[in-house]
Amino acid sequence: MRPMRIRAHLLDGRIAGTEPYFPLDSILAAEWIRRHHPDQFYEPPPPGVKEGWIEADLPLERRGTGDRWYYACSFNQAEPLTEYVAYWHRRFDDQLERYIDFQGRRGKISEQSGRYKAYRMPLNILILPCLEWYAVGDLEAVRELCQDIAAIGKKVSQGYGIVDRWEIEPWPEDWSEVRDGKLTRAVFELPEGVKGQRRIYGVRPPYWQRENQFEVWMP
Repeated sequence: MRPMRIRAHLLDGRIAGTEPYFPLDSILAAEWIRRHHPDQFYEPPPPGVKEGWIEADLPLERRGTGDRWYYACSFNQAEPLTEYVAYWHRRFDDQLERYIDFQGRRGKISEQSGRYKAYRMPLNILILPCLEWYAVGDLEAVRELCQDIAAIGKKVSQGYGIVDRWEIEPWPEDWSEVRDGKLTRAVFELPEGVKGQRRIYGVRPPYWQRENQFEVWMP
């Protein structure tokens, strides 16, 4: 286990997300599950179901005790150059209505609710040339796991967050939690002389799962 810096150079600098954190351990966990448990990756348990979720075995150092543990891996440290809001739309093509079989009953397509509801949804876009993380772990194993990760963030099928290349290299210091007196990830205990803010947030993947969320110190 040794300190390292990981960079994901983006193809055109656009990535979709509401926060700039993009935790690397979550990205690696998704790739690990895709490789080792493809069935569960493509058909995960429904939201709210505790059984069936897989905990990825990542090549990163674990810190903490009991259920209060996390990987020695920072949030993204690259600052966005700018951001803007784009919109994605979904609308039923009324030319296709004649092909719907209402099984002999009178039918009507509603765009106000139900299956064919029309959407205009905002999507926050960040502009930055690369994402950057600091971690402690098995450098070669992390490099091998990253090589098949082609995109990061939301709406990757629409061309956002496409990774052009990965750069993983040894780093002289451990910046997985603190860098230049500032937090680089969520931690349970605030180091002396370091400032942070209290917030309910995830500490390990999947970050959205309630069991992985605690009151922690955030950057």
